[in-house]
Amino acid sequence: MKIWVVDNRGKTKKQSSNWIVRAYDEHTGKTKMLGKFEFHKQAQAFADEKKTELPENLIPHKITFKDAFREYVKSVLANELLVYETRLCKVGYIHNHIAPYINADTLISDYTYTDFKESYIPQLLKSKCTFVHNKKISEGGGSTTIRTNKPLGKKSIKDSVQEFKMFVKYCREKQWKMPAQILEFKFSKNFFQGYEIKDMWVPNKKDVIKILDAEQDIQNKALFYTAAETGPRPNEILALCYNDIDLLSEPPTISFKHSVDKWNNFRPHQLKTLSSKRVVKISNKLAELLKSWMQQQTMPRKEKGFKLIFGRITKKMSKQRIKAAAKKLGLYWERGLSPFRKFSYSLEREQGLLPELVSKQRRGWTMLSRTPDRYYHKDLNNDPRKEQDAINKMLN
Repeated sequence: MKIWVVDNRGKTKKQSSNWIVRAYDEHTGKTKMLGKFEFHKQAQAFADEKKTELPENLIPHKITFKDAFREYVKSVLANELLVYETRLCKVGYIHNHIAPYINADTLISDYTYTDFKESYIPQLLKSKCTFVHNKKISEGGGSTTIRTNKPLGKKSIKDSVQEFKMFVKYCREKQWKMPAQILEFKFSKNFFQGYEIKDMWVPNKKDVIKILDAEQDIQNKALFYTAAETGPRPNEILALCYNDIDLLSEPPTISFKHSVDKWNNFRPHQLKTLSSKRVVKISNKLAELLKSWMQQQTMPRKEKGFKLIFGRITKKMSKQRIKAAAKKLGLYWERGLSPFRKFSYSLEREQGLLPELVSKQRRGWTMLSRTPDRYYHKDLNNDPRKEQDAINKMLN
């Protein structure tokens, strides 16, 4: 792209249009105006600033993957239509599961569909999971990405390929040559046949009951019981507010309306999807636990006019608490609160406690959602009259 200043003095009655900054895009063949200025010095400073923002050497037939990835990542991070965590996740796929398997100095114009299918895909299947290690101040601070020996899950593989497609689409929109055939790639029905991967861990009912019964701390007990019975996303349960609990209705209910981000910042009326906003019936036992904790809590966290039930607990703290509770009983536990989500859905479906539609709605999924299929799926007898009895008996 070429940027220059045009002398427009005497050509218009508007004094502010004495100098115009224009730009020519070699890719589209179009010229556009970037700004109008009264003085030449202002226009030239603006033009120089715009020139510094241009990526270097991005001539269509000379763009390398290093150049293209850099520009794509910049565009993703600047996209305010996406929540910040989503932007970080997309960038993570580029850094961890796409860029490592493509030579950074390769020209994107030389990349073929064969390279994608016969080189990138096989390497992706051999890829390992990563996690971010936040260094202590004594270690110099900052963070570093560590690759584990655990193979990628099927969802991570599919999401990585989807992000690759988004990258290709971005390049093509920039008129940078990339094979369109990549956009048409689909996983065949038997694609993952023989692909060895550890099954998603779900705690069993016996262990969950032991943890709930043994927990003496009222806050932990209310937190664990809410997670086990209703199966919300961790960032939803940590954002529950006092006015989200209706103890006077028959039966009592919880409304999921808010969430917290990865830094535990409260986000009122922000959820993952439209279907995530929901009202969930709860057991009388859970209602009593929540009532007891809310009455005992002396200094609840207050944010933007809302009073949070578990507001002083972060995701990291919740993970530490459930692991400590399990360890005390000699039980194994993976991750934090998220296994409760898998557990509650699996239990409802396996034991026929609730119809499929109700189970999905209770977790903020649509009827058409495929997400539950990764946990457990079974057609059950649909009898709405048994719903509340099933909820009351769920963890007994």
